[in-house]
Amino acid sequence: MLEQQVQPDILFARQPILNNAQQVFAYELLFRSGEVNQAEFLDGDVATRSVLLSAFADNSAPQLLNGKPGLLNIRLSMAANLPDFAVEFLFVEILESEHHLKKLDHEIALLKRRGFRVALDDFEMKNYRPELIDSVDIVKLDVIEMSEDELVDAVALLKQHDVMLLAEKVETHEMFYLCKELKFDLFQGYYFCRPEAVTGHVLNANRKALFDLLVILYKPEEDASVIAEIIKRDTVLSYKLLKLVNSSFYRRATTVDSIDHAVVLLGMQRIRSWATLVCLGQLNDKSEELQTISFLRATMCESLGKMIDPELAPKCFSVGMLSSLDAWFDQPLEILLEKLPLSSELQKALVDYDGVLGILLVTSLYYIHSQWHQIPLKQILDLGLSLSDITRAYEQSIIKTDEMTSMMKEG
Repeated sequence: MLEQQVQPDILFARQPILNNAQQVFAYELLFRSGEVNQAEFLDGDVATRSVLLSAFADNSAPQLLNGKPGLLNIRLSMAANLPDFAVEFLFVEILESEHHLKKLDHEIALLKRRGFRVALDDFEMKNYRPELIDSVDIVKLDVIEMSEDELVDAVALLKQHDVMLLAEKVETHEMFYLCKELKFDLFQGYYFCRPEAVTGHVLNANRKALFDLLVILYKPEEDASVIAEIIKRDTVLSYKLLKLVNSSFYRRATTVDSIDHAVVLLGMQRIRSWATLVCLGQLNDKSEELQTISFLRATMCESLGKMIDPELAPKCFSVGMLSSLDAWFDQPLEILLEKLPLSSELQKALVDYDGVLGILLVTSLYYIHSQWHQIPLKQILDLGLSLSDITRAYEQSIIKTDEMTSMMKEG
């Protein structure tokens, strides 16, 4: 099983790298070592990186990467230890601390001879040499550390070479548009799951129609038959919900062929969450990765909730799903939630990260974004969970999320 592949003291996550069409080009594999009873996580050394590599010494790597290439930071001293099978999916990222070394060109040549693709991580222009840039496939620039003028000059020089330029730490839409204008090829950062700045708080017609549907779906007084009728009015929503209900997520012996049957089987909380997912997916001006991240948050919260109390899982799924509403509607989350008839428990979890739901939500958010040092470790331990539980929940959620994303695209 996949969850047995990664060592329990290793925290890992994948961070999407998007192309100009905001589609996933690759994932960077990020990891850190940590002790369950320590609030401080320590950066992995060479031994830890060896453990990580051994964890991918079978077919689990392509599954974690969903068939996309993976970028992995390594030290040059580890290059010779990379397994040959990794050539199929791995970009080797050379750490910025080694870009000045005399042996760098030789080591890159050895990697390329074996068939590996090579990236220079956090490249600084002081290390620029034409022959170095010509020898690699990707050059990553930390856009937070450079002024706009420095970026302009760097891109102009690097674009003289046949190499892909990756803008790293793109955390706002404004930075994304700047980097896109500068002709970067790839973008890494979580700008796509943040709300885009808009004037005022008025939703356009398409978004307002979808949001009004969510308001109706979340009314606590509505019974199952009313919810079913609302869903049936939307052909796309009905079709995709039935597809989800009959998918491998539920492995039912018999086919569910009606929305009424689906609502009864799944329950109100679950059907609302699934309907939310499908509705948001209809906002096609957003990156497809936003839907992926939304579902990943939902399934990770759900997995953690199940470990505490299986009855908690549906609420956890809803909290995770609703946590990205601000990015979908380009409005502050607090303003959107004021209009949704949610329980006070869900409201507090989403706004203040309050209660068990809030703890599981913020843990999922920090883990997915590789901000492991901010995980509320004491509160997690008090709930009876460990770091290995969190990692396992993340692994399970990746698999579920990729299956769901693939299925939604088919429909």
